[in-house]
Amino acid sequence: MSTALDSRLIEPSIPDSTSHLEPDPIPTLVFVDPSKPGAAQKNIHTRWHPEIPCIASIPLSQPFKVQCLDYSGSQVHNDDNADDILHLNHDSDHHVSGPFDVPSARPGDVLEVEILDVRPFEGEHKWGWCCTAQGLGSLDADQESGEGETRVTKSIWDFDGDHTSSRHVPHVKFKGRPHPGILGTAPSHDLLAEWHRRESELESTTVGGAGVSLPKVRGAYVGQDLAEGLRRRIYEEGARTGPGREHGGNIDIGLATVGSKMYLPVYIPGASLSVGDLHFCQSDGEPTTAIEMAGIITLRVNIIPDGVAQLGLKAPMFTTSPSEPIYGERICFTGLGVGPDGVQSNQSGSIAYRSAAFQAISYLRKFGYTREQAYILLAAAPIESRVVATANKPNFIISIGIPLGIFDFDISPKARLAGIGGVKEGEKGLAEPTEDAQGG
Repeated sequence: MSTALDSRLIEPSIPDSTSHLEPDPIPTLVFVDPSKPGAAQKNIHTRWHPEIPCIASIPLSQPFKVQCLDYSGSQVHNDDNADDILHLNHDSDHHVSGPFDVPSARPGDVLEVEILDVRPFEGEHKWGWCCTAQGLGSLDADQESGEGETRVTKSIWDFDGDHTSSRHVPHVKFKGRPHPGILGTAPSHDLLAEWHRRESELESTTVGGAGVSLPKVRGAYVGQDLAEGLRRRIYEEGARTGPGREHGGNIDIGLATVGSKMYLPVYIPGASLSVGDLHFCQSDGEPTTAIEMAGIITLRVNIIPDGVAQLGLKAPMFTTSPSEPIYGERICFTGLGVGPDGVQSNQSGSIAYRSAAFQAISYLRKFGYTREQAYILLAAAPIESRVVATANKPNFIISIGIPLGIFDFDISPKARLAGIGGVKEGEKGLAEPTEDAQGG
């Protein structure tokens, strides 16, 4: 079968909510209000299921826009306390826009999704957030370190054109790389069952649990009028949006910025493509949340017939953008597959990543940042993580590179040895929960 892109055009039916403005030549398929809770809005869903009805058809080979809530569904606010993070409803997962029918897409095809633009809303919603909490990310301190639990914190990031800075993380400013954290097709019933089998098996066989988010009715939401039996089935069976999987989903690829293309396998007729969880910027590795934001994404979709077989696709593939912002000079930390207790792992990449990240955090703390501020920088800033070597058993070597140019002071080893400081005592720190919120 030919691998030529399918360019048939189907015009979607879009409500006219901007009749008083100059018509936008690019149709918007979903409208949201970032000031309202996600569970009160139409055309949003928080689970993956093949029976969620499509809310519009995609115009093939033509650009279209989708408005997206931040991943929390407007639970987080632009203020200087972290009460909202303390009480965040994690069962609701990501609030995703869609799904969209891709005309003529069939199982075995591949969607080529071109990312044309990603931007925040203007005005009072032109900001993003990042947070830390025990158990949320991958860099909670080991018991042997004596560090204690990761504190519940929040940082607000203001956007100035294509750059961002935070009043909660001083002396840092960098160019973002806006992208969708979630871009995925719907699973088939067989694939949905396979996800449940393997993830529940891992959870049940792991001592103390593996932290897998299994199907749960609480937090499930589909912003459509559905028959009660269908709604119940989706809520009971729907896969959680937390992990990325074969279909894409929450793959959180910071390199998937404007100008990049994502290739996603199709599992059901029409594909049922969804998008959301927009980020203004994210590191490679994203150990806690990226800079989460509500905003508008512009995409263009084509179909590669029989693309799964033609490309040998078993999971999402992507091409990078020629306009990705790149910082040339970095200070890099390497990690080995050796745990903090001195135990040698058999080529564990996660242990190697944590080892490199803990070194980076320790280094940033010497310039006055708190552990949580450094943790946030490793998730939110344009940090480069690389797999350095995998063949040299028993170690697996990972590096984490921090751009020197994102700080307004010198963080080089030479500056550190010369005693040059950074964050001064009394400068504003991260937002934390109030005593009332903690029951104090």
